Amino acid sequence: MPSRPLLLIAAPDGLHPALARLAAGPQYRTVVVHSGEKVLRALYEYRPDGLVLSLRLPGLDPWEVLSRVRDMSDLPIAVVDLTYRVADAARALEAGADDYLTAELPDRLHLPLLRARLRRAAGTPPGPAPLVEDGLLTLDLGTHEAVLAGHPLDLTPIEFDLLLAFARHPGQVLSADRLLRTVWDVPAGSDASRVKYAVLRLRRKIARATGAPAPIETVRGVGYRYPPAGGSARRPGQD
Repeated sequence: MPSRPLLLIAAPDGLHPALARLAAGPQYRTVVVHSGEKVLRALYEYRPDGLVLSLRLPGLDPWEVLSRVRDMSDLPIAVVDLTYRVADAARALEAGADDYLTAELPDRLHLPLLRARLRRAAGTPPGPAPLVEDGLLTLDLGTHEAVLAGHPLDLTPIEFDLLLAFARHPGQVLSADRLLRTVWDVPAGSDASRVKYAVLRLRRKIARATGAPAPIETVRGVGYRYPPAGGSARRPGQD
């Protein structure tokens, strides 16, 4: 039986009750640190499967911690704070956090939502096939390796699952609500900004890797579309 995934919880002394329950629960093994500097040391020492990062963390600025962690790792990151601030949510998601949660949520929702956000730490779920290929894109579900037009893509788990959702529905317009259910495993009507910023990061990474715009179209007011291979969108690597 595989071992339980290891979560690194970075928060001030006196954990919020939801984080305390997460740390004490049976689903994960946890390491708790109380400063930004200790987050970086713990990454090397413990090699965690996921990170819960409080924006109230003392020591090294949490935003700097988020940037450094994302630069060195693709592990799932949930940023948490006491109150919801639109600017902070946008900043966290654009910087590479997989989600932004606050203490303003009803208490009974905290633990289920944290578990849902970090479910990728439990390992790769079984899929219908080890590879998804369309002649342009290849996604390996076992290794989470992605190659587009011969160019390897360095993707986080969320970005990989987002691209997988597009690849499994070529030509279809996928709404933010549908992507929230499919990729983030949260109910429709949740904060759709996480979809916007994840798509933005995915497009940027594809453009950097291939030297061409990403084959992900925005259908204004509806959602996003991945054209079938050979479709109307310009293929990365082609002039």
